[in-house]
Amino acid sequence: MRRDINFFSPYQGKKKEQKNQNIYTYSLVGFMAVFIGGTLAINSFSLFKVEKGIEDYKAKLNDSAIQEKVQEANKVAKELEILSRYEKDLTSIYKGVESRDVVSNEILNMISSTLPTEVSFNSLNVTNTEITIQATSSNRTAIAEVQYNLKQLNNIQEVYIGAISGDTKYTFDIRCTLKDGE
Repeated sequence: MRRDINFFSPYQGKKKEQKNQNIYTYSLVGFMAVFIGGTLAINSFSLFKVEKGIEDYKAKLNDSAIQEKVQEANKVAKELEILSRYEKDLTSIYKGVESRDVVSNEILNMISSTLPTEVSFNSLNVTNTEITIQATSSNRTAIAEVQYNLKQLNNIQEVYIGAISGDTKYTFDIRCTLKDGE
């Protein structure tokens, strides 16, 4: 048995390998081209759809009824901002007043307990450290009694009676200085 020797067989196998490699390369390139083209088409369609949606929303926003509502909402937002600032300022004022609770009901009750029956208060003004009272009395002794009684209170540092005027009904001013920290 004799076999033929083919001297071109090594060259024929390489040609076949080259052909198979070209098929793989072209298949891969074709697949990539289809993939890229498909992705481009899908993205273009999505972009077109989004742009169409944006145009629809812009058309709706430019509608006069929507514009009126937007203006009303902006107006309400500005009012809300102003009210928020007022609320913040009022809160700080309230906290400040609350922290300066110099004159309490207890002090006012103590002051009213020092009044003889002949004396009545016309007005009472309170500041941080001072109470000013305008009062009337039917006699001078009752005025001195009020001054003495006020000086006996623990919360009051100094009591000053201003000018006393009148003949039968006396009007006078009382200035009480409060002690610090009371």
